[in-house]
Amino acid sequence: MKKTKNTLEIEDKIKSMQKMQKWQTIILPLLIVLILIILCIFVEQFATFGNIINLLVQVSPIGIMACGVTIVMITGGIDISAPAVMATAAVIGADYIARTGNLVFGSVLMLLVGALMGAINGFAVAFLRMVPLVVTLAMMTINMGIAIWWTMGESIVGLPLNFSLIFNEFTIIGMYIVVAGIFSFILRKTVFGRWLYYIGNNVNTARISGIPTAFVIFMTYIISGLCAGIVGIINTSILSSARPGMGPETQILDIVSAVVIGGVSVNGGVGTIEGAVIGSVFIIMINNIMNLIGVPDYYAGFMKGIIIILAVAIDTFKTKFIRG
Repeated sequence: MKKTKNTLEIEDKIKSMQKMQKWQTIILPLLIVLILIILCIFVEQFATFGNIINLLVQVSPIGIMACGVTIVMITGGIDISAPAVMATAAVIGADYIARTGNLVFGSVLMLLVGALMGAINGFAVAFLRMVPLVVTLAMMTINMGIAIWWTMGESIVGLPLNFSLIFNEFTIIGMYIVVAGIFSFILRKTVFGRWLYYIGNNVNTARISGIPTAFVIFMTYIISGLCAGIVGIINTSILSSARPGMGPETQILDIVSAVVIGGVSVNGGVGTIEGAVIGSVFIIMINNIMNLIGVPDYYAGFMKGIIIILAVAIDTFKTKFIRG
């Protein structure tokens, strides 16, 4: 990549934004610890080993999809189709497993379906220059329809017992750790990771500097789709079945909330996997607290919407402050 004056300016902006982002990495963990202390005091048996494992299992699906969406959002894009893609991948792979008993290829099929849907998103955004929000909204609708059509609205059952035994709670948590670790390494230590930040800050400057912007953006959506496929495997193993409604539209609210709260800029160019992981834990714990105290779903959605607005407002302030 050619180093230009504009490129150096982008590097300075990235460093400045990352310094200002440190508040999330300090405040959010403190809030999580505070919530844990409150739950341990007021909720009987909350601090048991089994309950903590259960909490981490709840975090893993949202967290893995949040990792994929983080990669996309750093480039300035958005992917709201992840839960619907997950459902499509799950029902197609689970159907194959139920018919053949082949766990390996059925699981691989879920990954391939997720990656394929991501590739369609990526092609439309990167090469056809279509608006990411519109493309992924359309793909969300399409995948919801595919999942219903494939199953005729019924759940797919009769999966081999080995499937849930192989993808047990410890495997699920391990998958989350591995995915987050790999993506964190990519963002911090690889050229591809640096390209994401350059593109998110100024795609035109990145293109002039020699970065293959279209290809990189295309790959980010494939990564997001692949994450959805991984979650398809996880959710199918948790439920021992697959159904078209396992990726509701409301789930994207949790994913975007986790990503934005974790410090990923909606304007692109800023964000970390660590922030998305912390944001995922925070959102799941907020969900658990609201369930424990009996907050109705519509109030819960209202509160999470307010949290997103506040996080976006802070992000907008940071961006204006840095860019003058």
